Amino acid sequence: MKEKEQDHFTGKMLGRLLVPSMVAAIGLAAGDMADAVVIGQRMGATGLAAVSLALPVFMVVNVLVHGLGIGGSVKYSKYMGEGKEEAAVDNFNQILLAGVAVSVLLAVLGNLFLVQVMALLGVTQKAGMLYEVSKEYVGTIFTGMPVLFVSYILNYYLRNDDNQKLASFGFTVANLCDVAMNIIFVLVLNMGAFGAALSTVLGQAIAILFYLPGIFGKSHVLRLRFSGVHLREQWECFHIGFATSVQYIWQFLFLLIINHTLLHYSGENGVAVFDLIQNVSYLILYLYDGTVKAMQPLVSTYCGEQNEAGKRNVCRLGFFWGSAAGIAAAAVLCLFPSLMCRIFGLTQQDVMQLGNLAIRIYSIGALIGGLNILIEGYYQSCEEEKPAFFMATLRGAAVLIPCTLLFAPLGITYFWFLFPTTELVSLLIFLFWKKKNYTSRSLDPERIFRVTIENSNEDLGRVLGEVENFCEKWDASVKQIYYMTMTVEELCLLIFKKGFESGNPGYMQITLIAMEDGVFELHIRDNAKIFNPFSMETEKVSKGGTYDMDAMGMLVIKQKAKDFFYRQYQGFNSLIVRV
Repeated sequence: MKEKEQDHFTGKMLGRLLVPSMVAAIGLAAGDMADAVVIGQRMGATGLAAVSLALPVFMVVNVLVHGLGIGGSVKYSKYMGEGKEEAAVDNFNQILLAGVAVSVLLAVLGNLFLVQVMALLGVTQKAGMLYEVSKEYVGTIFTGMPVLFVSYILNYYLRNDDNQKLASFGFTVANLCDVAMNIIFVLVLNMGAFGAALSTVLGQAIAILFYLPGIFGKSHVLRLRFSGVHLREQWECFHIGFATSVQYIWQFLFLLIINHTLLHYSGENGVAVFDLIQNVSYLILYLYDGTVKAMQPLVSTYCGEQNEAGKRNVCRLGFFWGSAAGIAAAAVLCLFPSLMCRIFGLTQQDVMQLGNLAIRIYSIGALIGGLNILIEGYYQSCEEEKPAFFMATLRGAAVLIPCTLLFAPLGITYFWFLFPTTELVSLLIFLFWKKKNYTSRSLDPERIFRVTIENSNEDLGRVLGEVENFCEKWDASVKQIYYMTMTVEELCLLIFKKGFESGNPGYMQITLIAMEDGVFELHIRDNAKIFNPFSMETEKVSKGGTYDMDAMGMLVIKQKAKDFFYRQYQGFNSLIVRV
């Protein structure tokens, strides 16, 4: 493999993705905490306990919606990275259809068996007010499930369709509206748990309204198109996403265990402090999750390009910025735990002392948990389900549940040490397992030629010789060698001429892959102005109406290539040609 290590593109592309993702993460944290804050202010420990008891329902939603959304968007980005636009559009429509069908079914079943659901959550009519508040909250969430599913799926796909600003803006505004509606419905209109749940559903409905231009607009690939029901495509996407969403199954089981245990040993106060910790966790872990969402489209695209160096650079930068944000948030929480207790309505002295201790212990463990989230998200983005699944299972069940059973008998003061213990043990086990048992599925690096050149004919002349030698090494036919070197030369010269203005400094990353089926796949990424060589008018040339040499060169490429594709992605031009 021939490759220059200097990467002029990854840092800038990740920066464009990272800022809106972090803004959206903060907005999501505010929205998810809003219910607990306003209910805690209005109803104290009883309200917080009711929100905590409803968390397993959200875990069921997360298993399905994130399984479909993550898996579908990963495959969507890979399709786009391979230049398969029609397959990408079909993929989006299949996942959206699956999300609507599943969510409607859950909404119907959830409301029909609501009493049984409440018993499973650990609260019956004997609990009095706690039961009534919890039932009202859970029933409203079940009713609004189709809205939640559609909103989250659209958000995932918009991020992967080079429309992350719209996704982040819509998501942030929707969560801020959720906060505002919580204040109005619960604190002003005194609508209680129903008002809190209703604000969550309406907030996501507002998000959908913001997302619609990204589907019906003409500047991006996403669009609605019904092409039947393809269960295999839906299942394959869910299988990819399940490696991450499985953690919500384990969280569902954990929450059932923890709610039953804390109700038995500590009553409402213990459950209320646990809900406090759950909400505090959003301020740290959502920053790591936002980093993963920024990394995912880029990593998935690089997987389609077989760009291992780019994937490593995304990983390095993502881990740095994600960890920096997480450490800053954890430091603030450790310094001001009493403030968080007051915000959530826990003002009794004994409950506040317990909350302060729990927040500080949890914040330390969350830093390790954030690292685990980044590792899991990276492998998920690479479609390497096995390590992602293994990490999710360790954190969510294999280590977490035994630690819960170990720390529960020690009393409520020491119970919170289960969080840092779980994350540290999970990380150590994963690193040992990966070193001993796991091998990446990446293509043989010798089959990849990659080089970055400046916009100069001198560099191009050298590269053409290296391209020819690479094709010969992998047994290309004489015609393949000729057409591939011609394609590289024609495209690069055309970009130099029409893309870079008056000698402005520019870079072009050329990647050539010798596929195992004998096809040679060319990827070119440049920082020129928006310019699509394939859009040049070649029809007149084919009819003999003009002798434009540039158009003649493009005509030959179009005729001899198996397929070709252009898109403007994260501020850079990307070309794909297969010969």
